[in-house]
Amino acid sequence: MLMFTCDVCGHQSEMGANDFGDAVRCGGCGRETIATKQNTAGARTGGRAGGASRPVPQAPEGRRRIGELLCEAGLITRGQLNDALERQRRDGGKLGEVLISLGYLSPEAFLRFLSKQPGVASIDLANYAIPAELVALVPKAFAAKHEVFPIDKLGNLLTLGMACPLDAKTIAELEEMTGLRVKALLCSPDDIGHAINRYYPREQTSPATDGPVGPGTTDLGSRSVLRLRGVARLIRGIESLPALPDTVTSVRAAMVDMHTSSRDVAKIVSTDPPVAAKVLGVANSAAYGFRHRVDSIELAVSLLGLREVYSVVLSVAVIDLFDTTKKFDYNRFWRKALSCATASRAIATACGRNHQSGMFAAGLLHDVGRLALLETVPNQYAKIRQDLEGDELIKAEQDLIGLTHAEAGNELAEHWDLPKSIAEAIRFHHAPDQAAAHGDIVGIVAVADALTCVAPSSEQEETDLIARCASMLEGLGLTPQSADAEQMLDGVLALVRQSPELF
Repeated sequence: MLMFTCDVCGHQSEMGANDFGDAVRCGGCGRETIATKQNTAGARTGGRAGGASRPVPQAPEGRRRIGELLCEAGLITRGQLNDALERQRRDGGKLGEVLISLGYLSPEAFLRFLSKQPGVASIDLANYAIPAELVALVPKAFAAKHEVFPIDKLGNLLTLGMACPLDAKTIAELEEMTGLRVKALLCSPDDIGHAINRYYPREQTSPATDGPVGPGTTDLGSRSVLRLRGVARLIRGIESLPALPDTVTSVRAAMVDMHTSSRDVAKIVSTDPPVAAKVLGVANSAAYGFRHRVDSIELAVSLLGLREVYSVVLSVAVIDLFDTTKKFDYNRFWRKALSCATASRAIATACGRNHQSGMFAAGLLHDVGRLALLETVPNQYAKIRQDLEGDELIKAEQDLIGLTHAEAGNELAEHWDLPKSIAEAIRFHHAPDQAAAHGDIVGIVAVADALTCVAPSSEQEETDLIARCASMLEGLGLTPQSADAEQMLDGVLALVRQSPELF
């Protein structure tokens, strides 16, 4: 027997010699740690006191675990390895992928490391490869022509990386070809191209398996595969986020029940005092502009309408659900979100679109994908500057994570079964021209986001901002009814500045 000393709490316990190099669970704190020569010593065997202790055996190189090797190479710390082992035990997956998803290790560093490990690279890269049976679902010619690549399959759901995930014809064709339901995700065209080149070599007609990476090289195909697999893992992480509270689902069920009255909905909301208080706060905000103070939930429901009450309840529930980490400025995020929601309502009213319910929630939740990424890959997302907006933010997310907040937010909207109008605003607010059934709502949220995302630092900057947003409105076919666009948007900015902090 050997004596193992926990790196975390110092508790000592016996372990078998065959456990050397493996993850050992501490009997004191319960954490798993790799047993190495630094934390393992020969235990005295039964017999006379003072008997000689056995020397610590060296684990055969072929059996040494990848986590231990990464620690010895100085690429990760022992604490990071323990965090990754805990996440792996909870969610499953390969350790390398978990370390990358946690932001402790980059794909490039991981591949460089593997290339220097004789006898390890070829084996481990095969473990991290896209399975050949998955690749075989999509013919090479089809993948190359349409810039698509399969990255995951769960039951009858095929997750497909696409350079253009709005290509409904390609999706329908692939669904007919495979007999599977296709979930399309926007992925980097470079990653898709490298993956196609790796798995569909020109000289072969069937998918190839991964071979070893040459010494000292960083294979672009392997890096892209790791990123695409990371996207698939991230999507599964989003799908495992908590469900919405019962209050939200109850209000939604009441909303579609023709026999439900305002009083019934008010009773549901009143059972959740924090949500009820925020519903009143929203009803009295500049976003709705009621002339008299709203001081009861029943009155708020009557004035707002059932669908709008649902959007408000949904919004405040999401806020409470995600306010959990110190790595992100939530106050700044929700202040900006509230400004966008207020501006969205005001622009919709000015353009004669105030009959469309859910505008407030669409404006408030348009960037919720940032929170989804923060929850699923917190260490990676913390590396992205919080002040980035627009195309700069999209590029940073695509480069570092492989999935943008718009795509992540759409996955979360599907997970929560949100109304399609809100889901489209989340997915397309950076590309409103690509919206399908709810173009007006998406366009209004896009303009409101552009108007409120960055505070102008001078009068000239504000004038230029309003002019750009007016041009966006015109391009989207949205025209104010009682004033020109620039005058209306100037009024919207003034309204946003007087909005109180509700959350």
